[in-house]
Amino acid sequence: MSSPSGKVTKVIVTSPHIYKPVGPYSQAILVDKTLYISGVLGLDTQAKLVNGGAEGQTRQALANLKHVLEAGGSSLEAVVKTTILLGNIDDFKTVNEIYGEFFVKDCPARATFQVGKLPLGAAVEIDAIALSGNLTIAEAGPCPCSKD
Repeated sequence: MSSPSGKVTKVIVTSPHIYKPVGPYSQAILVDKTLYISGVLGLDTQAKLVNGGAEGQTRQALANLKHVLEAGGSSLEAVVKTTILLGNIDDFKTVNEIYGEFFVKDCPARATFQVGKLPLGAAVEIDAIALSGNLTIAEAGPCPCSKD
């Protein structure tokens, strides 16, 4: 949030409905109307990995993401970009199917990578960037700024 003096406020966002950070980071940071969400894991409120491998952890990670979004005045519909990190790319199909249950329309931009190892031996980690505030979604097709 910026003021007439040009100062910008960095708001630390925390949801009481998910685990506390397992390292020196914030769950999310809100600057103006943009919410930056740290990577969330499939951890329960006690910071223990949930059962069910990639499937169970993906459901929990997305539920955790939703809680942080809500704490920041946002929603799944307002997410503009996600990054999914996988411990094993063979889990992509399962993760993608569950992701599609949470993001059903006007899906965010996304990148998915297999990484060497995730914290706590997790199967999946998801971070996001979202808008915060009153949301309007416009479907424009090609970018309105293109000269085609």
